[in-house]
Amino acid sequence: MPRKLPTIILRLPRDLTLEAFEDIVWGGRAVAIAPDLLAAIGASRAAVETALSGDEAVYGVNTGMGYLSTVRLSEEEQEHHASNLFLGRAVGGPPFLHRGEARAVLLTRLAGFLSGQAGVTPELCTFIVDRLNDDFVPAVPRTDLGSAGEIIPLAHAFGTFLGLGEVLAAHDTTRSSADALAERATPPYEPATKEGIALLAGAPGTLALAIARRRTVAVLLRQLMVSWACAIDALQAPISPYDAAVGELSHDPVMHHVLAHLAELLSGSESRQRVTQAPVSFRVIPQVLTHLQRTLDRFEEDIRRALPAVTDSPVFHDGRFLTTGGFHELGLASGMDALCIALVQGAELSAQHVHRLLDHRFSGLQDQLTASPGPQAGLIVVHKRMVGTIHRLRHLAAPASVGVFDTSLGQEDAMTFAFEAAEKLQVVEHGLRDVIACELLTCRQAWALRSSTPPAGLHEYVTELADVVEPIERDRPLGPEIDGVAALVTMGAFQ
Repeated sequence: MPRKLPTIILRLPRDLTLEAFEDIVWGGRAVAIAPDLLAAIGASRAAVETALSGDEAVYGVNTGMGYLSTVRLSEEEQEHHASNLFLGRAVGGPPFLHRGEARAVLLTRLAGFLSGQAGVTPELCTFIVDRLNDDFVPAVPRTDLGSAGEIIPLAHAFGTFLGLGEVLAAHDTTRSSADALAERATPPYEPATKEGIALLAGAPGTLALAIARRRTVAVLLRQLMVSWACAIDALQAPISPYDAAVGELSHDPVMHHVLAHLAELLSGSESRQRVTQAPVSFRVIPQVLTHLQRTLDRFEEDIRRALPAVTDSPVFHDGRFLTTGGFHELGLASGMDALCIALVQGAELSAQHVHRLLDHRFSGLQDQLTASPGPQAGLIVVHKRMVGTIHRLRHLAAPASVGVFDTSLGQEDAMTFAFEAAEKLQVVEHGLRDVIACELLTCRQAWALRSSTPPAGLHEYVTELADVVEPIERDRPLGPEIDGVAALVTMGAFQ
């Protein structure tokens, strides 16, 4: 029986680091809030209640929302306003966020509450913790979200606390959130004053998706490095572009790190004699990997900045309610766009590698990597599959975060489209896995025709490939084998 992992206890808001976050959402760790931190949240809540007892108009608490924010609510209307906010705004539908992404939304919302400046009660924070620990996963729309901020997806995410909408069930199905709460012997949550707008404000969805995409892109970067090292060795390209001196000349510590990993993978790789230099797509591998790594590093910096941030509007600070634009997380949306472009650039490089490997002028092998040119086509159509995939991915390189619309009768006239940026990035990730699979299969065939033994640094990956792809001595349908390698890439192999 597996040993239960220890609970992560949050004693201070800063205890919810990126590493702790990932352990909770994807690592199976339970979470708890220490009594002292709950007491501090409670003290902030008491101050908020005092401030709300006056005559000040507080957006979304004693006023309408959006264009109707100038409408003051009566005391009777305020009693139900926090709950009513979730009704008319849940206009989304499938497809829904994956389980890990939806759980991440719950935890990012909690992260914004830990400082107490969102003005929520300790009971709401505890309710979120309990739902994380008992695997209550809201069905949150992932597309067609055109609001300023995230009011549509958050209405679906946290309306489930009130027994509204659906949660994710087994086998990509959904079920009533009211039934899921009843199964846990938990009554629907009744949001207190200010808690309705607190659950709907800010940018927790953007942050959650950014964390999820950072994880998967980090894996793809390592897989690209392995795939490109395989291509270098399969071509028997000169290895001087990957010398440590290149990193020293660049004065770039990131490139130095990339070259060190390439050196480990290529140690013992043999270059063909009388080849002065490989095509550009091979020589610039360190530069492209460095750009992708640096883009990912900058993205992670923004995530670590955003994780403890309070993005509510209004936010309670130093005894005052402040209206902010914290919900407009353009930095993270643009970061996902930047990663999307960098991955498409990587996919293009892989296709160039494969085309050069199919050409005897560069590889020194039979054209199209066939054992019998003419009667047998070899791998030429594998490259055409890559071309089709990359043509589709190029259309997705256009930034999602560019473009604004007027909504709410002009009151809300700027949006980040961060969910769209995340969705687009995920599609590119899927396509890149297919591209990597095609490149690895091509390398496998080149090694087989050359009867060469890849260097020790690549031995593990060559063995993984050999288990699913036999040498291609005669033409055969390669689609299933490409899909098989892509499935291994998806499961985290070749990194």
